Amino acid sequence: MRLSLIWISLLILLAGSASAASKPARTDTVAAGAYIVNVSLSKDPPYVDEAFDVTVVPHNSAQKLTGKVIVQPGPGTNGAEIPTTLQAVGGKDDSLRASVHIPVQGAWNIIVQLDGPQGSGHASIAVTVGAPGAMQPWLAWLIGASPLVFIAIWIGTQHRYRHSLLKPQSAEAVE
Repeated sequence: MRLSLIWISLLILLAGSASAASKPARTDTVAAGAYIVNVSLSKDPPYVDEAFDVTVVPHNSAQKLTGKVIVQPGPGTNGAEIPTTLQAVGGKDDSLRASVHIPVQGAWNIIVQLDGPQGSGHASIAVTVGAPGAMQPWLAWLIGASPLVFIAIWIGTQHRYRHSLLKPQSAEAVE
């Protein structure tokens, strides 16, 4: 019984930390002027003041692109534009990445401005930035599942108590 409680506790704790780090959370195909690119976000939705990556991959890998990402507040959001330069991803000449953070919750536009051999262009992607949860999911699961430990202890105590009541009756019946 103790082994199963330990196993369940470990399973609950590790379930929140499992993530697919290699796969982007969201990918949009957009036209930035003459360039067709895939724009990937590492988090969807992004959270306030938590950095996330914006990766730009052109469909034509022969084009050497440069540019920047501008995070612009949308309607009803009080904030300022935040420009970030796109950097080439190590090992991949055609991919560009920028690490951005958004300081205010609400509607935002991620504008990708690109420069290359066919001139300049830009594309926009709308995102809604959320506030992070009050606590980490693993902690919430731990707190939520903690009554199960007390219920298991209570059931074990009741089981032992019942057996202690049954033993004297069977000893008296033999005499």
